[in-house]
Amino acid sequence: MTNVEGRRTNDAGRRTLGAQVLAFSIFRLPGKYAALLRRAMGLILEYRASIVIWMLTGVMPLVMLAVWYALAESGPIAGYAQNDFVAYYLMLTLVRQLTNVWVIWELDYEIRHGDLSVKLLHPINPIHEYIATHLADKVFRLWILVPLALLAWWLFPDLHYDVMPLTLTLWLAALVVAWLLRFLSQYCFGILAFWISQALTLNEMWFAGMLMLGGVVAPLDLFPAPVAQVANYLPFRFMLSFPVEILLGRLSASDVIVGTLTMLAWLAFFLMLYRWLWSKGIRQFGAFGA
Repeated sequence: MTNVEGRRTNDAGRRTLGAQVLAFSIFRLPGKYAALLRRAMGLILEYRASIVIWMLTGVMPLVMLAVWYALAESGPIAGYAQNDFVAYYLMLTLVRQLTNVWVIWELDYEIRHGDLSVKLLHPINPIHEYIATHLADKVFRLWILVPLALLAWWLFPDLHYDVMPLTLTLWLAALVVAWLLRFLSQYCFGILAFWISQALTLNEMWFAGMLMLGGVVAPLDLFPAPVAQVANYLPFRFMLSFPVEILLGRLSASDVIVGTLTMLAWLAFFLMLYRWLWSKGIRQFGAFGA
């Protein structure tokens, strides 16, 4: 066998082995997640009182509801009557609670204090441990949010949502992607702690942009046309208000298609950004303070 043939054989063998390892890892991933979720649920239940307090602090949409409800008393504003504002902000509150993330505070702390080195010894990428904790948190929040949602619909029986099967499916898919966008974008900011000490500050600026242009301060329809046009394609909309707009039935079929494609494009962007930042940052991680 010639050297060229030998190299080709070795390359083919490495590719085959790599494919086998990848397939084995994917096959075992559900089992790993089951174990991670069991551990995460125990942790979440241990800190359940703190989570309830965190939930109570996320009431800004309800504050803005009170403002716009009062302003709409004399008549609809840009097509939003009082009941429309109630439907919008109650659903926005639900979406915000179910897409809430805090991974940057954990990641930033563990990078700067060297605790990340412990997670790196585990036979799974640390991001999966953070994801499992967040998923366990969402299970706990649902126990609280579902009764509150039923109470809200009982108090406001005239609220209108487009609850057709297709719309509900699109809403659920958009909700999942919205959470992924918030998680991955915040994770990228957390990875910056490999190089800088102000990752949390940058994230706060990003969070302020999300509150303003994500539909919390006001529905994007109420913004001046040039601002709304730009905001419709920024990632903030797809982290919060886009799932709400779907369930309210305020979007045409073309709007949903364009919005979904834009949302998926941002998801691909943040996924690639995460992989690039992680590969660069992990090479220089020295476990400072460990």
